[in-house]
Amino acid sequence: MSGGDNLEPNLSLQLANMLKNGINPQPQNPKFYDNLQINLKLNSQNYALWTRMIRVAIGGKPWALLSHLTSDPPSQEKESYEQWEQEDLIVFSWLIQNIESTIAGSLTEYPTAKMLWDALVVTYSSGRDKLQTFNLHVKANDIKQNDSTLEEFWITLQGVSGEIERIDPNPMKCPDDIKTYARISSEQKLFQFLNALNQKYESIKREILRLEPLPSAEAAYATIRKEAAHQNILGTTNHTQGIRAGLVATETGGMGLATKGYRRSEGKKNGSMIKKDKTNLKCDHCGMSKHTKEQCFRLVGYPE
Repeated sequence: MSGGDNLEPNLSLQLANMLKNGINPQPQNPKFYDNLQINLKLNSQNYALWTRMIRVAIGGKPWALLSHLTSDPPSQEKESYEQWEQEDLIVFSWLIQNIESTIAGSLTEYPTAKMLWDALVVTYSSGRDKLQTFNLHVKANDIKQNDSTLEEFWITLQGVSGEIERIDPNPMKCPDDIKTYARISSEQKLFQFLNALNQKYESIKREILRLEPLPSAEAAYATIRKEAAHQNILGTTNHTQGIRAGLVATETGGMGLATKGYRRSEGKKNGSMIKKDKTNLKCDHCGMSKHTKEQCFRLVGYPE
């Protein structure tokens, strides 16, 4: 990168002092006094999650510093260069602070945040490596709920699914093909989710699979989570016998539980027969009341 040799001695010295003191450099502008810490540090196993979290963290700051990961520095002759250099040191320090110390020690040679970021991409991102894609699919298929809560299981499955989508995105170009591919992928994700659920959700899984069109995995999860909450409240792990749980798809693809009404049978109630009110019926054939033409004995015959 042009200008890199001129930047390196000065930046290396400042970086060395920063690491020695264990704090961020503190330029005159007080807006840079904040540290930036995320919940995990980069290691050889978590690059995909780490890079997403660190981008969100930097992009969430109230200053436009995310460009330091993607854009080259301005010319040193420009008046804005000094301010840019201060900002770049801050972004560089944020990256270093969120990398495991065993790795960070070998990364101090990079003169700018972008060069460090690009080096991490080359080192840890395998792009669309098919072996990694295969391993992720195997991992996703091996996920089972088991002793995990529904929420914990869903988060785990979402993490793997999201990583698969990131490294193996929709390859279609035609709008119709994009839509078809997305539908197929959505169905596969739904099947994977339902298959990994515990046995106690079998009845509601069958109801979901009867829907046409099939809902998304997200909508199915929302419905099952609601049903699980109902089960916890009622202290049961199965649907009450006689109640049919129906799943109603909304226009937005969401889902909700609906209870299909009972169809009352004509039988005994409180020891007596339930009789229909026939006072308003009148036969079109004989003109008599309390029956219809279809029930008229003169046409259908008298009982023996």
